Amino acid sequence: MKYKIVEMFYSIQGEGVHSGTAAYFIRFFGCNLTCDFGHGMVCDDKAHSNRDKMVRMTADEIINEIPQEVEHIVITGGEASMYDLNDLIKKLKVRGYYVQVETNGFCIENIKKADYITYSPKSAFSADAPDPTLDYRMDELKLLAGVHNPVDAAKWSKVRVKYLQPIGTEHGIDKANTKYCIDFIKANPSWKLSVQLHKYLEVQ
Repeated sequence: MKYKIVEMFYSIQGEGVHSGTAAYFIRFFGCNLTCDFGHGMVCDDKAHSNRDKMVRMTADEIINEIPQEVEHIVITGGEASMYDLNDLIKKLKVRGYYVQVETNGFCIENIKKADYITYSPKSAFSADAPDPTLDYRMDELKLLAGVHNPVDAAKWSKVRVKYLQPIGTEHGIDKANTKYCIDFIKANPSWKLSVQLHKYLEVQ
């Protein structure tokens, strides 16, 4: 099987519980949603829809590109769970990699072999997205939020690991949305802040 890949790179994870961890990112082509966060803010990483960058690679070809020092893999998109990635994930784990997958919840079955699943529902931003649910297997919840996209704290009260991430621009941050998230977390201390550290450090 050949997978649709738009980019692979070694950087740091800037979001969620693994923020600050050295990670090798594998970004898959395409997404099942078209998100609009309002006020001119759309998907903050458009690489996933760039057909000019898309290449087809086997699992072995992907693995052969990973630098020797890598320990942590992040599979992302777009929406990676559009593809059945369990065979790729198993091969990565056999090689000793810790595999994290970021998903909007499209098809958890396609990524169920992952070590860690970050669930980031997008129903507030796309008419095609299903209502967010507690039924998905998740290791952490990551909600995008801001002044014009408030969070229903009660809905997620049973989730143990949950992050609020300010909606930003493609390459930058939004101070008003960041303030909203900080104020929300101060009022709801079971939540934590995810700040997209890579944008503050200006790294990929």
